[in-house]
Amino acid sequence: MQTTGNLGLKKPEGTDIVDIADLNGNMDILDNAVNGKVDKVTGKQLSTNDYTAAEKTKLAGVATGANNYVHPNHTGDVTSNGDGVTAIAAGVIVNADVNSAAGIDASKIGTGVVSNAEFGYLDGVTSGIQGQLNGKAPLVTTPQQTTADITYYVRTDGNDNNTGLVNTAGGAFRTIGKAVSVIPQIVNHVVSIKVAIGTYPEMVYLAGKAGQGTIYLTATGAVNINNCYVEFCQRVEVIGFTATSTSDHAFVAQFGISAVFKNCSVSTSTTVSGGFIVNAQKAIIESCTTSNRGTAIAAGFGATVISNNNTGAGSVYGLVSAGGACLTYTGAIPIGNSPFGSYDGGTIVRGFVINTWGDNTHGQRPHARVVLSSNQNLTAGIWTKMAFSHEIVDQMGNYDTVNNRFTASTAGLYEINVATLFTTGGLICELYIFANGNGLRPLDYKYQNAYPTGCGGDSTIYLNAGDYVEIFARSSGVDTLSKDYSFFEITRVA
Repeated sequence: MQTTGNLGLKKPEGTDIVDIADLNGNMDILDNAVNGKVDKVTGKQLSTNDYTAAEKTKLAGVATGANNYVHPNHTGDVTSNGDGVTAIAAGVIVNADVNSAAGIDASKIGTGVVSNAEFGYLDGVTSGIQGQLNGKAPLVTTPQQTTADITYYVRTDGNDNNTGLVNTAGGAFRTIGKAVSVIPQIVNHVVSIKVAIGTYPEMVYLAGKAGQGTIYLTATGAVNINNCYVEFCQRVEVIGFTATSTSDHAFVAQFGISAVFKNCSVSTSTTVSGGFIVNAQKAIIESCTTSNRGTAIAAGFGATVISNNNTGAGSVYGLVSAGGACLTYTGAIPIGNSPFGSYDGGTIVRGFVINTWGDNTHGQRPHARVVLSSNQNLTAGIWTKMAFSHEIVDQMGNYDTVNNRFTASTAGLYEINVATLFTTGGLICELYIFANGNGLRPLDYKYQNAYPTGCGGDSTIYLNAGDYVEIFARSSGVDTLSKDYSFFEITRVA
């Protein structure tokens, strides 16, 4: 008997006996086989693709709702295809998320407006700026001052980008103004500016230098400049220069402490300007030449000037003293059409003693020079204490800027110089020295014309230790004292 190849059904041959049991067995085999098959669904049929266990495992690892998406390689922001907005919001990335090798702090990541490339550019710019700032000297909030003696050099072949510290073309400055500009505000040592032979077409302006040192401005040969002004300085000496300006004064010292002009000259002719002008300070003019000027040497506004052996000819005035100034001369003087001129309480005397003490103790003597901080108003007919509240110098700490008074620390003779400008014309104006609250001595009494009028004077008084001095002013009408022309100077001289 034969059987089928798949299910093993029995197939009787012609000579075989048909057994009912064989037929029933075949039926059971078919029934079992049919039970293992799925029912046919209309419109569907079996696929020809094989399904493997590996594919089943792969499908089991896909999350619910996942799709087939390949993220591209790119730079810049990541955006959503659905809504087009930035997927990474500001503040999501923190410092720990940024690779330190990139050199970009998380705080530099913006809101999407600035790109990575722009951040790189900005980082380079800020680094460059930081490098420049690191190379600058620190900003100081206190005045700079000297720490030792120093010398600057100026030459016509120099350059203002040099240091000025070496006397060569590659080390010296080109202009005197540059050398002046690098001097610290407080000079407690010797500062020298040495100017080589040549013409320097500039106005030399030296102002606002305090301290106990001295500034020397020295021409080391024939040096021409336009002119020279020294203002609000402690001690300055100008030596050997020739001024050529025809439209301004040649050499001026004012509102400072001590100035010296030596071996200087004025070579150009102009009768509208002066040669050596000193206002409201002490000065020595020695061995200088002034010709064909309006005034060869002039002292004004309470200045104390010493003229020693100066020459020249052709000026309108030789020596002039005005506004309570004192000009003392010895030796030759510049010749003018009028040798002397004295106005508004100014005095001119012959012969002097430079140091009546015969020693070098001037730095140990009480001395103060003070000015008004602002214009001061006067009530008509009322004596008013002048508010000298700004100190130019107070050598021994004797001046009180709150009470506007000088108190003598030691007994002796004190020289007083005062000057001011009453700005209202047509009135009677007066200046007076008060000691210990009482009127001691008049300094000036003047009837003003239609213009502002200067008043001033000097006097020597004896003070005991503890005595104090104040300056009072009075005008017959409502008036104003100008701060620009007012000062009070007092020094113990013996």
